[in-house]
Amino acid sequence: MNLDVNTLLALMLANVFAMALALPVVMGWRVSASARYVLASAVAQALAWGCLLLAKPVHDRVFSTLWIGLLGASFVMMWQALRGWLGPRPGRTLILVTAVLTPIGYGLGFGSYAFRVGWSNFGLALQMTMVCAACAWPAPQTSRRWRGLIIACLGGLAAVTLTRGVLGAFFTELYPTLRTPHPINVMGAVLNHIALTLTTIGLLVGWHEEAENDLRRQADTDGLTGLLNRRAWLMRASARFNLARRDGDSIAVLLLDIDHFKRINDQFGHEAGDRALQVVARTLRDCARRSDLVCRYGGEEFCLLLTGVEDASARDVDTRLRAALRQQAAAGAGLGIDFSSGLALLCDGDADLQSLLRRADAALYQAKHAGRGRLMRCDDMVRCLPHGALKASLYEGSTT
Repeated sequence: MNLDVNTLLALMLANVFAMALALPVVMGWRVSASARYVLASAVAQALAWGCLLLAKPVHDRVFSTLWIGLLGASFVMMWQALRGWLGPRPGRTLILVTAVLTPIGYGLGFGSYAFRVGWSNFGLALQMTMVCAACAWPAPQTSRRWRGLIIACLGGLAAVTLTRGVLGAFFTELYPTLRTPHPINVMGAVLNHIALTLTTIGLLVGWHEEAENDLRRQADTDGLTGLLNRRAWLMRASARFNLARRDGDSIAVLLLDIDHFKRINDQFGHEAGDRALQVVARTLRDCARRSDLVCRYGGEEFCLLLTGVEDASARDVDTRLRAALRQQAAAGAGLGIDFSSGLALLCDGDADLQSLLRRADAALYQAKHAGRGRLMRCDDMVRCLPHGALKASLYEGSTT
């Protein structure tokens, strides 16, 4: 079967315009910045192929140069979308510089067919390769499947584009025009259709994954403070509790309650109360270590799971929090904010996380009953030996 390049190019134009119209319908306009880059990339692709259609009948040099420039812009926007979804990616400067220099060189060297074909195809192939590199660069929290699909599609298209550039630059007699029915040119026109469709599917899957992650974060996060909510904290803290029990590690629970919070709401309004909660949350986030779990436990209560701490270091955490809160409260809320806190360290008698939380809650009650603004620790040495102490004492007894 003979494939006509002109027909393939016309179909390509219809395809990209259909994609540019369909994506906003599917994704909507109220989407993330990365998703908007995907929409903009589709629009740039459609405008690019529209410019190619207008090049011959209107102004070949101007519209052909716009074609190359808009194609490059579409790949830059794909790269930006991937950066938003996957985190920092290598090659930002390279892809931007290439996207600028490729159409400039094409327009300035338009009089030489060999130069402009070689220059533009090499530039576009490099940009597609940079998009592939962005997909291939490690991103542990995202699926490899949709990234692999984009790599396969754009990687294959980059290889064909580079080959087309070599033909036009060094074997011009084999590829004298864009519409020459050379096997590589026909393959490139066919692959454009396949690559565009499958790359769009890959990007849609990436957007769907982003939406799922956002929903998961919303389900796990307290909307006012940005901290973990109680449900998510309990799930993660229970897993860490079980690991600590298994490995004999030390952990502690520090339960905080803002003092006189009702008075803040009554005297200054609920907006001031919200600001106070946000200031406390920010202080906890700034002072906590990466290994600690912090949450808004409920109302004006906050909870920290501290790993690898003993009594003295857990008390130091409380002291640092109080000092930092005094500084941030004055600047951020214009209010004097203090808290009462209850501390419980993992003991051999703690069968589950709830028993540790109950002891921390009892200590918090003691702190509030004793006058607030202080730390109390649940410390009943008869019923609560430090975690591992019972095991150690048994070991020592067996060796004497």
